[in-house]
Amino acid sequence: MVHPKLGRVMNVVYYHSVVFALMSTTLRIRSCRKCLRLEKVSRAYTTYSFFVGIFLFLNLYFMVPRIMEEGYMKYNIVLQWNFFVTLFLRAIAVMSCYGTLWLKRHEIIQLYKYSLIYWKRFGQIMKAIVDKKELLDLQASLARIMVRKIILLYSAFLCSTVMQYQLLSVINQQILLAFCARLTHILHLLCVKMGFFGVLVLLNHQFLVIHLAINALHGRQARKKWKALRSVADMHLKTLRLARRIFDMFDIANATVFINMFMTAINILYHAVQYSNSTIKSNGYGIVFGNGLIVFNFWGTLALMEMLDRVVTSCNNTGQQLRQLSDLPKVGSKMQRELDVFTMQLRRNRLVYKICGIVELDKPACLNYIGSILSNVIILMQFDLRRQRQPIKDRQYLLHLIKNKTKM
Repeated sequence: MVHPKLGRVMNVVYYHSVVFALMSTTLRIRSCRKCLRLEKVSRAYTTYSFFVGIFLFLNLYFMVPRIMEEGYMKYNIVLQWNFFVTLFLRAIAVMSCYGTLWLKRHEIIQLYKYSLIYWKRFGQIMKAIVDKKELLDLQASLARIMVRKIILLYSAFLCSTVMQYQLLSVINQQILLAFCARLTHILHLLCVKMGFFGVLVLLNHQFLVIHLAINALHGRQARKKWKALRSVADMHLKTLRLARRIFDMFDIANATVFINMFMTAINILYHAVQYSNSTIKSNGYGIVFGNGLIVFNFWGTLALMEMLDRVVTSCNNTGQQLRQLSDLPKVGSKMQRELDVFTMQLRRNRLVYKICGIVELDKPACLNYIGSILSNVIILMQFDLRRQRQPIKDRQYLLHLIKNKTKM
């Protein structure tokens, strides 16, 4: 049972992933029966995925305009190095993304099959336990959240497009080719983040459905309650393992996405500094879209962190929902045994998201992430101050030499 709004939003996410070949195989969506099936794994889509990856990688060459000879980067070594570092990180992101899809293709297809089997199996269980209205209300709220994320991503893309067009010093074939190549890579990163948002929304949906199922057990008959609780405990364990499997499989690809987001935020803020001290000329539209780009970029970063934290929290806070069943006055022996087993399962299995198994991504890590961005921008600003002071010192030195010659 899927709310029509959530189904339509997830279709948008799916087709974005298909266009940029972010799927190992396609899905057959039958809206009339409201079911999903794997398409027969074809060589055509695999070949298409290969050509899309090669196209994006070769596009990096065309992203480099003649910045040393013309344009706003001509006299700013910091902007030039930032640009080349960003280019290098984009190359790593493309290789890690499509390398994961090609090298782990069979594992990802097996993950698709397992996810579909899991969804059908526990969908029937939840249909028998959870109230239909509560389930549809939950799915409608998640659909609204996903729509807001998509609007947020495309708002940042619009502002970035306008700002990059304004930064073009001259309009010729080479500059326009570099401009289109940059937009292609920005769209690719947008689709990757949209797919990540979609996966997180589905995982959050499953954990919140488990919460609804536990709350629904209060009104069930005692002789059937322990069987339903066993099914809910099994669903929670399978969902937890599914989340870990997804995080582990796409660990490197997601890590490169976070690194690119980090470098993009630094570039945006450093460009904002250049606009503020009039190093880069701008107009009213540039100010509006530039401020919008800063807001939407940081908003999108925080939204991704918040969605990830919501998934982890909804999984690990299942024990609080389970305490409501433990507080019931009359609990049978079978029910108590299932409660004890479920409680022990929750204590032993907690969901944690770590980047490459090193950095745990939670709310304190998010604050450190934002703080690191600001710290790096402040460091880059010191180079600007040094470059601005150097001509003054040279001028003072020349005046001093002139005065000495006149005295002689």
